[in-house]
Amino acid sequence: MELDYLAPFLAQKGDPERLNKDQAMELKLDCLADLKHRLIDKANLIQARFEKETAELQKKQQWYQQNQVNMLKEDEEEYLEYCSEAMFRIHILELRLNRHKELAPIKYNSLVQRLQTDARLAEFF
Repeated sequence: MELDYLAPFLAQKGDPERLNKDQAMELKLDCLADLKHRLIDKANLIQARFEKETAELQKKQQWYQQNQVNMLKEDEEEYLEYCSEAMFRIHILELRLNRHKELAPIKYNSLVQRLQTDARLAEFF
């Protein structure tokens, strides 16, 4: 079963049986704007998580620099474990962000094509 990407936008317009050219254009623009907004929100969320992880790691590294002389061996091991895990999370977030940046225009163009071939809009485009 394929997702009906126009359904929420048609519902906002009262589910008209037939669309005129202006309604079809508005529907298309609203649908594309919504996807663009969701893609930007997702990128911003990943970026914010990346920045938070990076800031926390830097804070921990500063703490380590100030306290390393007086540290116990187990504290140092705990610090190194934390750094390893944080670097892993940062790396994963970086990969996710890069992948999202690669796929976002592809997803957008895919929706453009689906809208142009959708039977409810095709006669207008």
